[in-house]
Amino acid sequence: MTIRTLTPADVEEYRGLRLVALHEQPPAFGTPAEKEEKLAIEAVASRLQESEDTYFLGAFLEGILVGIIRFSRFDEANEKHRGLVAGLYVKPPFRRRGVARALVTEVLHRARRDSSLRRIHLTVVTDQNAAIHLYQSFGFCIYGTEREAFSIEGRFYDEHLMELPLQTKASDGNSLSQAKAK
Repeated sequence: MTIRTLTPADVEEYRGLRLVALHEQPPAFGTPAEKEEKLAIEAVASRLQESEDTYFLGAFLEGILVGIIRFSRFDEANEKHRGLVAGLYVKPPFRRRGVARALVTEVLHRARRDSSLRRIHLTVVTDQNAAIHLYQSFGFCIYGTEREAFSIEGRFYDEHLMELPLQTKASDGNSLSQAKAK
């Protein structure tokens, strides 16, 4: 398996996999498939342009894109110490083979090399037990639950808010409690 940063040159494969994800697991993603389908291919390609604050990773098996994940830093200057993981998806035939774990591992490896990042956040639908367990295995903790975060066809979904502290000391010198995270 190869994990690498996706680029605009990967737009066709990425878009195809993203649309599969949105149709298969609509509660897991904030964007409705219909909205994504209307985006021009150039808009999707520009999204894949890596920046200091955002990148997409792809997992490739035998040259085929089988998994994706996005990392982005929060936008505002006073929030740049926080990152966000989103859009994790692995094609069904490749699940339970370590693809999602490899993608999250690479994101966290890159995040830990950036000394300005102090926390990584993510949200996960409360009934996605496999994803919750995966994130918890990395030390992510649930710190809240947003009730009725969104609805699809009249059904409401709750989301857990999860975070992973990357630094061991707070700016005031107090130790962060990482015992819960392990």
